Amino acid sequence: MSLAIDHPSGRARAARKHDESRACAPVVLRGRPLVGHLPELRADPLRFFTRIARDHGDAVELHFGFDKVLMLNNPAMIRHVLQDNRLNYEKSKFYDVMRAVLGNGIFLAEGDEWLSQRRTAARSFQGCQLRRMTAAMQDAVGDLQQRWSGLAARDAVIDLIPEMMRLTLDILMRTLFSLRLDDQYAEIFQALTVVLRDAERRIWSPFNPPRWLPTPRNREVRAALRVLDSFVFGMIEKRCAERAQAGEPARESEGDLLDLLLDNRNGRSDRQICDQFQSMILAGHETTANGLSWCCYLLSLHPESLRRLRSEVREVLQGRPAGFADLPALKYTRMVFDETLRLYPPLWTFSRVAVADDAFAGLELPAGTNVMLNMFAVHRRPALWDNPEGFDPSRFDPQRKNSQRFAYFPFSDGPRSCLGERFAILESMIALAGIVDRFDLQLLPGQNVEPEPMITLRPRGPLLMRLVPAPAA
Repeated sequence: MSLAIDHPSGRARAARKHDESRACAPVVLRGRPLVGHLPELRADPLRFFTRIARDHGDAVELHFGFDKVLMLNNPAMIRHVLQDNRLNYEKSKFYDVMRAVLGNGIFLAEGDEWLSQRRTAARSFQGCQLRRMTAAMQDAVGDLQQRWSGLAARDAVIDLIPEMMRLTLDILMRTLFSLRLDDQYAEIFQALTVVLRDAERRIWSPFNPPRWLPTPRNREVRAALRVLDSFVFGMIEKRCAERAQAGEPARESEGDLLDLLLDNRNGRSDRQICDQFQSMILAGHETTANGLSWCCYLLSLHPESLRRLRSEVREVLQGRPAGFADLPALKYTRMVFDETLRLYPPLWTFSRVAVADDAFAGLELPAGTNVMLNMFAVHRRPALWDNPEGFDPSRFDPQRKNSQRFAYFPFSDGPRSCLGERFAILESMIALAGIVDRFDLQLLPGQNVEPEPMITLRPRGPLLMRLVPAPAA
């Protein structure tokens, strides 16, 4: 999905005239002897990468211990890696720490295995299937509204992060796996938190204890993995039993991703099906919950944007739930959501490795070069955005179009862009409309809300909000 962005400043216009053919040797920053930039990275990775993109130009070579990474901050360079020469760039070794959770699921698979998994999953995200899923999304949001109504009546305080995790996991279970969420959501939320924090530590640490060592952290991670495995294997076993009892195929899949995964096993074991399932949970639950949490947080800080969004929701929907056909009319709601993902992209950075030698925009990349594409830093780069740290939904007004698509890529881009992008936007718009129409979420004073850069970009919790009824129209 192509999204319009606006860069009206003189600096941005100059950036658009960048001559891609001229020599552009990267700036080389070595950092400290032996450790390179690891101390700065471990202290505050978001601030570090934002400063690098701001101060050191389009391409910067960074050293982390024995590893070198080429950070690309120019939209044309990013387009080359993600689209123009995409077959030359695969997932880097930094993702290996996630294999303990995701195995060779779609998030980490390459080549024919990735293509096979993507083709299977894509059938659940077609437009006709999204329309069919809308009712289940509306029901999940309706259940949240009912649960919150009693809390709002007494001005209760909630932790928004697990609430959004519960909502998006409920939507995922209903739409893709035909299941209603039970009380396991809190256990799943905690298990994901443990695993993601451990993975992020391992990515940026030069020395990691082997997973088999009985350290306290390793024991905690193993316990979390058992929780996730038990959750997923339980659903697989239940579905297999239902299919066996009814005689396969038990029913038409009708977009049920679990049936599609089982129908397209191609010799895959239950462990491999579990890996695919857990990839979907991470990509389709954790990330969307983070986006909604950040959106509600930003609206609590910008009451004029909240009033405008609520006014649009009430004018367009007239009290009914948002649906698939309403999305084009909810223009400002979408602008708020896009601006939220600019400031706090749920997947905030990723990396690729060059398979063969490559040359573009004056750069020469030998095979084996690690390339970093950091959405958080690029989305806040002053050369590309006016007032980059400010919350300004109007920059995404469709009337203010600009062609620099790869300056904004919260769902990645190119052929390996997020498969569930349209699904995530649909559920987020339905959820956001349902929340602001009925409730005010007021940030409790005294909180230092900051992002926690794990594999995903979650608010460092808790995120305490007072829940009150929304003002009448």
